[in-house]
Amino acid sequence: MEHDASDHEEPTRRDYMKYGGAVIGGGLLAGCAGNADSGSTATETSTGTTTESETATDTGTATSMPERYSAELSPVGTVTLEEPPTNVFTHFPWFPDMASALGQGDTVNYLWWDGTVAGLEYFTAGFDEFEIEWADNAGEYGFTKEQLYELDSDLHFVDPAWVTTLDNWDQGDVDEIATNVGPWLGNYYSSYHAAPPEAWADGYEYYPLWELFDRVATLYGERQRYEALAAVHDDLLGAIEDRLPPESDRPTVAYLSVSEDLSAIYQLRLNEPGYWNSHTRPLGAVDSFGDTQFSGPFKQIDMEALVEADPDVILGLWTVTGTFDFDALTQNLKDDPLGQAVSAVQNGRVYPQGTRWQGPLMNLFQLEMTAKQLYPEQFGAWPDETGDSYPAFGPDEQLFDHERVADIVNGDI
Repeated sequence: MEHDASDHEEPTRRDYMKYGGAVIGGGLLAGCAGNADSGSTATETSTGTTTESETATDTGTATSMPERYSAELSPVGTVTLEEPPTNVFTHFPWFPDMASALGQGDTVNYLWWDGTVAGLEYFTAGFDEFEIEWADNAGEYGFTKEQLYELDSDLHFVDPAWVTTLDNWDQGDVDEIATNVGPWLGNYYSSYHAAPPEAWADGYEYYPLWELFDRVATLYGERQRYEALAAVHDDLLGAIEDRLPPESDRPTVAYLSVSEDLSAIYQLRLNEPGYWNSHTRPLGAVDSFGDTQFSGPFKQIDMEALVEADPDVILGLWTVTGTFDFDALTQNLKDDPLGQAVSAVQNGRVYPQGTRWQGPLMNLFQLEMTAKQLYPEQFGAWPDETGDSYPAFGPDEQLFDHERVADIVNGDI
């Protein structure tokens, strides 16, 4: 893609906001208008930090500099801002979820896949005064340099390694946007521990979902909200672990993406590392397909393969909202000559799921949802009837305090 960078050299607010840079691939992304004075210091850590630094004046005394917000993430390196971003570009849905969780949803100017909106609306229906400010900002898969120049974002929550796999993007384009518009921060290949592009493979690291959320919270200056939500998440994981039945008593599970008419069935990973399994992996159920290996995010299978696997439970991805007719799916399974032979169908244990593209808010609810679906005796049963919003479980039925999470998101920490 040809683009004349000289058309965009006029400084913006970001030229004065950014401090420091990010090492991407083999090149340095100059993420600021100029270097700091030699007497100043910037704090960079392996996770993230909000810090106030000092600089020496001509009289030799130390004066306070503005707070800086630093986060380090592979493959970018360290990104440091002098103030939290107010205009951010996202693509994959876990970042808008993170922004909303931090009370910063109004900063998101773009995302791909409007299904994220429906999913988050479903799970947060019980939250008072909660608004998805980025609901009207969904676009198409992929993007261009021209779009990023036009949006003029303070920060791009996208993995630059993944960006170079798009048509008409290369390392030079990535560097150009970081220099002229705003830095990148993202780690797409942690989603299912896939191999990054060869040029980025050396030193590429993988992170759990909540560690990525940690970095995002730091750059937004929302450490209190993050730590409060992380405490809820830690308690939820602890409660689940304490009550899990022995492995010998756990169900076999088929985690699938399946069309309502059964014309397309895809096998998904259940217990593998990555963001996409952060709501199924902690539950330790048995994958009905065993240790079958496949490349890519999913594997297409047929009904014969599902019958052979014969799962006790079927989890159907992307079926939880009104955009999918879950009742039609379950009825078609009952009517299908092969489908009706599957144990999960016979026992009425076919359940809806949300999305693998989850941020922290959807992750909390999906952990609770899936625990109830897999282990009703330990965690309470998931309702038989489908609805347009997440069930209104009473306080004694909740595996985490829903109202507490809503309060944190609304700033009552």
